[in-house]
Amino acid sequence: MLAPAQNRVLQSHTQTTAKPIEPSDTSLSAKWTNCEPFIKAALEHAHGSHTMADVFASVIRGDAQFWFGEDAGLVTEIISYPRRRTLRFWLAGGNIETLKELEERAIEWSKGYNCVACEIIGRRGWVRALDGYEEAATVGVKSYV
Repeated sequence: MLAPAQNRVLQSHTQTTAKPIEPSDTSLSAKWTNCEPFIKAALEHAHGSHTMADVFASVIRGDAQFWFGEDAGLVTEIISYPRRRTLRFWLAGGNIETLKELEERAIEWSKGYNCVACEIIGRRGWVRALDGYEEAATVGVKSYV
């Protein structure tokens, strides 16, 4: 995982497309609470890497972006690799049609931050459920604590 300073999205970037909920948005807490069941369900597959409080803190810091839907929620982060920037779909849950809309909005938004691709960290079913993705790797987790 990248250090926060490397991953933080610039707050001063001008946007003309749909964008995630800003940390300063007074409705953030209510929208987060609405989507908490969806994000929490996704976290159950993260092998204890984060709590809901950890994810929310990442959104507040600007290290992750929260996308709201009435019946779905999405958390993304921008990853700066040595040769490109990629939008990572990190946590998602809820109505698949709403998630497809959020995915489209997030991709358009990420182009303003020079992202040239997106990737999904999640179960294989997401690659099949969404258009245009190919499986690039498998992540195995072996807990020893």
